[in-house]
Amino acid sequence: MVTEASLAGQKILITRPRQQSDQLAELIEQAGGKPILFPVIAINPLLPSDWQQPAFKLDHANWLIFVSRNAVLSFMSGWQTELPKHLKFAAVGGGTAQAMRESGLKVDCQPEISSGSEGLLMMPEMQDVADCKIIIIRGVGGREHLADTLASRGASISYMEVYRRDVAVQDKVSIERAMAADKLICTSVAGIDNVCQILSDDMTNLLNKPLVVVSNRIKAHAESKGFSCVRVSTDASDVAMLQTLIRMDG
Repeated sequence: MVTEASLAGQKILITRPRQQSDQLAELIEQAGGKPILFPVIAINPLLPSDWQQPAFKLDHANWLIFVSRNAVLSFMSGWQTELPKHLKFAAVGGGTAQAMRESGLKVDCQPEISSGSEGLLMMPEMQDVADCKIIIIRGVGGREHLADTLASRGASISYMEVYRRDVAVQDKVSIERAMAADKLICTSVAGIDNVCQILSDDMTNLLNKPLVVVSNRIKAHAESKGFSCVRVSTDASDVAMLQTLIRMDG
């Protein structure tokens, strides 16, 4: 817990979906900052009839891997039957694992540090996966790194795509409030693209704002867009992102 006013009134723009922002906003307030909730990605769950179906049934799968909190919530809101008892469940990070437990799912594997698919791929359970059938629960599209790496280790990979990411719609007042931020946080490549699209009328101002991201991959993408000051959090946890915001003044 933060006990000193380390952000001293700074306005911090949080671009994550609203349901993923509350805890981070609370930490920013505890540190003396002023969070501005400005979701740039709209999460739209798909009807189960529109889900991309895996190449093999869950009865034949060994693992379900959830790539985000949204994947958990969208899947659990649409899945209507009992899941096979032999299935093992993995999360890419702490937030995803928390959502799984809150939804009544066990968590058989999660990375020790929340660093996305890279962290999960380092876990012992994800090393010897030859002949395993793995279903990745995700949104439409997305990275292939997790699937490609597991396939290279001998696993059979399939997807269930259970939600769609759209560019969020923001009104003029919200956009003006966002442009008054001192710093911003983006946790995905799509978030970078969307915030640039939504705030495109004042790109020079936006690109000069200090930006916190959660991976070198996202940093490289942000810099390719023109952001001049980008820092990478030590991991994707809310506490780590807060600490990175504070250290940017050091």
